Amino acid sequence: MSEPEQPYNAGDAGQVAKKQKSQKTRDLQKKAALKKLMGDPEGRMFMWDLLGRCGAFHLSFNTDALIMAFNEGRRDVGNHLMGEITRMSPELYMRMMVESQQKQAEGD
Repeated sequence: MSEPEQPYNAGDAGQVAKKQKSQKTRDLQKKAALKKLMGDPEGRMFMWDLLGRCGAFHLSFNTDALIMAFNEGRRDVGNHLMGEITRMSPELYMRMMVESQQKQAEGD
């Protein structure tokens, strides 16, 4: 039988180092996934639509505090995604904006 997993001990330098390494690996995987999504025209279109749905480009104000809180929560998700994209690859964010404007101009 295998031994039960020990609970995390923040005072154990070995466990802390292992956790940090695991977190760094996970962060690199997320960055690679986002870069892969943003490297594809359809992925950029999806992300632009998602950012718009989150309200990242609009104010979340509403006279009803509960609606405003809900809107602000969605906007926070959009702002987080936008921050991740611009940190990872500002040029892909700019390309996404240009493609969105071109698509909008074609639709008019």
